[in-house]
Amino acid sequence: MNFSHLSLDHVGIRVTDLAVSERFYAKFGFIRDPEEYAPAVKACGLHHPSGLRLHLIFNGVSDPAGNVLMDVPVKYSGYTHAAFIIESMVGLVAWLEQERITITEGPVHMGHDRRVVCFIRDPDGNVLEFNEILQ
Repeated sequence: MNFSHLSLDHVGIRVTDLAVSERFYAKFGFIRDPEEYAPAVKACGLHHPSGLRLHLIFNGVSDPAGNVLMDVPVKYSGYTHAAFIIESMVGLVAWLEQERITITEGPVHMGHDRRVVCFIRDPDGNVLEFNEILQ
């Protein structure tokens, strides 16, 4: 099997309230894909004009401890976040302030100053990372 042309199809994100999560991700340009809405299996596909796709798995239950992969002392295995490339960290930070979306970490330089990153949380505490790649 040759995996030289492997690409990412979508990221699945477990959420507790589909309507709340759809409104949140719509702020970033994601819209529901009617062909990817499957209420019988509690999944709703969103797509972005850039070609990115998310699947919201709407069978989540809130945990008082927060995100069990990120917010508890014991570090369980699992996916911890999705990371997106953006054009301007300054522009993103200004937009996040305007939208009243809290930055939970950053902006900070990472990767030997190869990129500037910041992190936010969606309404369910799922972590989203944004990267401005520096020249």
